[in-house]
Amino acid sequence: MLNIIFDFFSLLISFIISLFLRFNFKLNNINIKWYIISFIIIAITNILVLYFKGVYEDKLNNTSIQISTIFEGLIYTIAIYIVISYSVKYTLFSRLTLGYFIVLAFVFQIISRYFLNYIKIRNYKKGIGLINTLIIGDIQGNIEILLKEIDGEHKYGLNIIGVLSDAIVNNNYFKYVGHIKDIKEIINKYNIKSIIITSKVNGIDEIVEFCLLKYISIYTFGNAINLMNYPVEIVFMRDIPVLKIKEILISGASAKLKRLMDLLISFTLIIILFPLFILIAILIKITSPGPVFFKHKRVGLNGKLIDVYKFRTMVDNAEEILLKWLEKNPQIRDEYLTNHKLKNDPRITKVGKFLRKTSLDELPQLFNVLKGDMSLVGPRPYLVRELDEISHYAKFLWRVPPGITGLWQISGRSKVDFEGRLKMDMQYIMNWNLWLDINILFKTIPAVLKKDGAY
Repeated sequence: MLNIIFDFFSLLISFIISLFLRFNFKLNNINIKWYIISFIIIAITNILVLYFKGVYEDKLNNTSIQISTIFEGLIYTIAIYIVISYSVKYTLFSRLTLGYFIVLAFVFQIISRYFLNYIKIRNYKKGIGLINTLIIGDIQGNIEILLKEIDGEHKYGLNIIGVLSDAIVNNNYFKYVGHIKDIKEIINKYNIKSIIITSKVNGIDEIVEFCLLKYISIYTFGNAINLMNYPVEIVFMRDIPVLKIKEILISGASAKLKRLMDLLISFTLIIILFPLFILIAILIKITSPGPVFFKHKRVGLNGKLIDVYKFRTMVDNAEEILLKWLEKNPQIRDEYLTNHKLKNDPRITKVGKFLRKTSLDELPQLFNVLKGDMSLVGPRPYLVRELDEISHYAKFLWRVPPGITGLWQISGRSKVDFEGRLKMDMQYIMNWNLWLDINILFKTIPAVLKKDGAY
């Protein structure tokens, strides 16, 4: 909230100074009412753009990333303002004033970021807002010096409780709090919210898995864990690069706004498309025996099984036909094992082929969105039988609700193999923000109309 307040006042001060530089406050010859309206439009738009891009979330605390995002936000804001002003045929805003404003707003918003960061660090040093942290492994050499500085100055918001190790640690500075096997009890006892892995220890993979499930932040040095299994980012502590497993989580105000967007759009689409629902239901019923809707078990948020709804596009005994077809056709079996789909699937009805080609078969998933089982945008809802192939991706995929559309659906769909889909879903959840959701929703429309990669 403090970030939003500072941004608003940064924009306000920039606007006032811009007017002074351009008109020296001789405002008799300008439409001051339109300038006030213009500021309100610009301020609201800029704060919304920055909010959607994740600037106001703690997870985006890299100053260099914030600076580039602030600049990008101002460009989007001015572009949107120009479109609005031309739409209402009110273009009496001085271009020089706008130029002054862009430069000043950029400078003041950056200054406010550094000031808020200074306040946060000062609060950390007072012991306010610190995160209880556990060291796991041996402490040696330069690592010990860095850890002492992290705990001593509290510059990074970490309060080191002690060390967990395979053997008793004799360290004058850090307290030995227990053996590795006691990690679950220690985490609960001390309310641990982050760990620093300093060396390889027995059962490290299980420790990482447990911490990920508990949404505990994980920092690591060197090759203490197998980094190939996890998405990581680099954070700098005392100019030393430290690896951190990316925190993949949609929570707080952003999660509520995403849910609100899901509810409003899905409910509106169901009302508008209701006649189309009726027409499709009639076509399915009169062209092939069986139910109108198809219900399939998929894996949802937190690994919970959900029923995903679709219009039925296959014959009633689809699974039996598939098994016989794959048994007789080795080439087709290889295609199915690679893509988990068949280009010429013998089970699909004539109406079903059209529904799949146009993606109309997925319209009932709007009811899944209303229920809260799915989101409009998210990773693909994976099948239970695909769990073995998802392997280490699962712990990240289950952190966000599956979506009707996503990066895969706007990037070739069935032209992309199974591994490619997984990587796209990982790319989505690692870089999620509301702006990304909005972009994907807009790009879904032409992708569906082009029927790109659909079968």
